[in-house]
Amino acid sequence: MPATRRRRLFRTLGNLMLIGGLYLLLYVGGFYAQADYQRLAARGDSDIDAPRTLMGAPPAALSSDTLSVAPHTAAERPAAGLPAFQAPVLNSEGQIVSAPPIATMAAHSSSVERVVIPSIKLDSKVIEVGWQLEQQGGQPVAVWQVAEYAVGQHQGSANPGEGGNVVLAGHVGGFGKVFRDLYYVHPGEPIIVYSAGRQFRYTVQERVIVTETGATPEQRAANAQLIAPSDHELITLVTCWPLTGPDRYSQRVIIRAVPFDPAPAPSGSVAAQTIR
Repeated sequence: MPATRRRRLFRTLGNLMLIGGLYLLLYVGGFYAQADYQRLAARGDSDIDAPRTLMGAPPAALSSDTLSVAPHTAAERPAAGLPAFQAPVLNSEGQIVSAPPIATMAAHSSSVERVVIPSIKLDSKVIEVGWQLEQQGGQPVAVWQVAEYAVGQHQGSANPGEGGNVVLAGHVGGFGKVFRDLYYVHPGEPIIVYSAGRQFRYTVQERVIVTETGATPEQRAANAQLIAPSDHELITLVTCWPLTGPDRYSQRVIIRAVPFDPAPAPSGSVAAQTIR
């Protein structure tokens, strides 16, 4: 091959590699810039609209009787066909799964807008999340969505002030990592929730760590009761644990908090911290 032609070929290849490198740099840079923007939007003190990015149940895959992000008022909901709330069952793959919810009208609308946990410097917006129907083990199940950057309130769970269980879930990993430090929340610490223009203060009552991988059906049923509807006011926060290692996502960290009581606790009382 003549030297001139060889130089031209090398120059062309070099230009192509340069263009490819620039494209890759712009692509990766844009990807991480978008992730940074989403994290900023998820902050509770940000004026940017909360990110609606969801994991665990892609909105495009939802059937007509499930919710991706449910409307915020009963008037905006369809007249029928929405599933009512049913306590999810935590499984070993980092998902939250339940039996298919019964197809009755779910007129209840989530109202939590923001959650603050000062002890771990968490301040995040909250969005309402629904579920997707899938086949697992030959049986239909409902897989709950998880907000990727913000905290998600399970559609149909109670709102603050209603006297029930307010269920909030978030990722420990991923780009958002909104609940990456939930494990380090301890009994006696405050949780502040903003809902319907009001501020609600809770005190952590217990931190429960439950095992899902390899657990018996009876144990999983007991785990699920921690996020089931209740007859008293509390807030329940859920994420996977641990983040790394051979047992990654094999456990769940569940924080349960009750409304703040300004009266001092009885002498000798101890808040619960449980490992199962």
